[in-house]
Amino acid sequence: MSRIAILIPLLIAANTILGQSYKLQSPNDQVVANIEVKDRITYTLLSHGSMVVQPSAIAMSTSLFNENSFLGPHKATYDSTYRIVKTLWGTAAELEERYNQLTLDYGNGLSLQFRCYNEGFAWRVVTSFDRDLVVYNEADEFNLPNGTTVYFPQVGGFLTPFEVNYLPKSLNEIEKGTLALTPFMYKVPTGQLVVVSESNLFSYPGMFISKGEGSGFRTVFPQYPKREKQELPGRLHLVKWPQISRMVVKKTENYISKTKGTRTYPWRVIMIAQSDVEILQNQLVYLLADEPKMNFDWVKTGKVVWDWYHNWNFPGVDFKAGINTQTYKYMVDFAAKNGIEYINIDDGWAKLWNFNRVNPNLNLEEVIAYARSKGIKVFIWAMWNTIDKDFTANLDKFSKLGVSGLKVDFFDRADQRVVDFVNKLAEECAKRNLLLNLHGMYKPTGITRTYPNIVNIEGVLGLEYNKFSEKCTPVHNLTIPFVRNVVGPMDYTPGSMRHVTPEKFVKSWENPHSMTTRAQQMAMYVVYHGGVQMLADSPIFYEKDSIALNFLSGVPVTWDRTVPIEGKVGEHIAVARKHGKKWYIGCMTASNEHIFSINFGFLDDREYKMTVISEGNADDELKISSMSAVKNENHNFKVKPRSGLVIILE
Repeated sequence: MSRIAILIPLLIAANTILGQSYKLQSPNDQVVANIEVKDRITYTLLSHGSMVVQPSAIAMSTSLFNENSFLGPHKATYDSTYRIVKTLWGTAAELEERYNQLTLDYGNGLSLQFRCYNEGFAWRVVTSFDRDLVVYNEADEFNLPNGTTVYFPQVGGFLTPFEVNYLPKSLNEIEKGTLALTPFMYKVPTGQLVVVSESNLFSYPGMFISKGEGSGFRTVFPQYPKREKQELPGRLHLVKWPQISRMVVKKTENYISKTKGTRTYPWRVIMIAQSDVEILQNQLVYLLADEPKMNFDWVKTGKVVWDWYHNWNFPGVDFKAGINTQTYKYMVDFAAKNGIEYINIDDGWAKLWNFNRVNPNLNLEEVIAYARSKGIKVFIWAMWNTIDKDFTANLDKFSKLGVSGLKVDFFDRADQRVVDFVNKLAEECAKRNLLLNLHGMYKPTGITRTYPNIVNIEGVLGLEYNKFSEKCTPVHNLTIPFVRNVVGPMDYTPGSMRHVTPEKFVKSWENPHSMTTRAQQMAMYVVYHGGVQMLADSPIFYEKDSIALNFLSGVPVTWDRTVPIEGKVGEHIAVARKHGKKWYIGCMTASNEHIFSINFGFLDDREYKMTVISEGNADDELKISSMSAVKNENHNFKVKPRSGLVIILE
């Protein structure tokens, strides 16, 4: 991965004697930030002439400076940057980065950086002190225009699996003090869609938000843990998984971060789109993250045969299915036969707190060697705090075993202790050529740019919720692409092969069904993105549907180009993605039927074969049709409620 700097001109430098109001505009002049340095430092943000953030304060209190320090004498410097960013994997092979930057340098080791992109606005604190410091608090504000609708990812506290519904609420419906995750999304009365998150999170806690007075929100952060205790989560779905527990913070310090005095702090990011569909191509969280500091050419993305969702359900096989050698060899054979790159060995392969006490029914070395002989790689599941008990020895053990990746779970926190662990884990796994899929994890903060061996991150209410709740609804499925997946890869784990209507839905640990059709589940592999994508259901069910299996065998997980076609939050979406010489288009609906009118203007001048995979006569049926297509043709596709469509152009 590389960044090619093309233009970095110095535009202007001025002292505060010229004034303490600064205007920073995006390259296309449509995003305008007004920064005021008066009795406090505030920013106001407009997009295409409409207010998207009313005057809001920036505040940080530390052992070496506080919010009043931002009001002192300073020098203001403007500059501009344009560059092409090449990605190792993701939704595009290359990204264009263009921004204008304002730096307020206080001359005493403290500065503030602001950037305006055509796609949004970001700021961060930068320090260069010769000693460590303690951050007591950071209380940045986001004061929204009246009449704004907020898609509010509410949580009960800082101990959370980061798996929520994004529910639309008016500002007056949200009580003061209510806590929520980031990213959070809102729509202003003039129609712009805004997503607020953060990027480049190192040596610092993750950002939450809390409702303040009126239309205001402010950032809040978990304090640094002083004492932890291993406890049962108490989540209802774990009644059949009683051995799981997690590290709960019982006592905290009076600060949120203890860190080096010379550093950059995380970017606070405000992504802006003029329409719902436009937000789908916003890459600010990725672009604001640090470049990788080592070689990651060895990273290979792909699809994964999963075991846990379907509860090791292999009906009709001639062996007893479960956490045993025969079951995983069967999964290996299925993967090898169908071009699937990985299998996953989930919870139950060893005692939870001791990786040396392997399930007696499972010959782990034999399975890994068998997979290697078939060209299949293995992910293995682990609790983060079990790894942490003997960090280096455990990572060395996994490396020696010959697994290719770790699925690390139940972080359930975003304090600095956990953030530091995640970044250390990514770096040390990279040294051992180990991939990571992080579950029970806070949202992506651009870390997949810095450490591309993190090939997926959960941080989403995904398909597994069909086992123990009614929250994984069609509306939810059509909301998360616009907010959670915008900030980075998302391990929703699609691929349900069992389906019922929402009215007939019953949660089931042993026999989970989705509320959407099989056609929508197929479309998720195009609409949702991540460096590894699970095949969540049993191989037996895929083998009974040749249309689904042929599609899943061939669909990529990483893309050369992405073209969002249309979309409306919670209602419908259509996205086109290119891999090599093929285009894939995924269409999904929620509660209502929708006619997708697709223009093929993104094709080149050749004639294409168009294959359409759509809903058959029932939720669990697919049908396939073929025709030709050429550049600039218009085609209409009717998709029923809670269903989907896949188009392949080659």
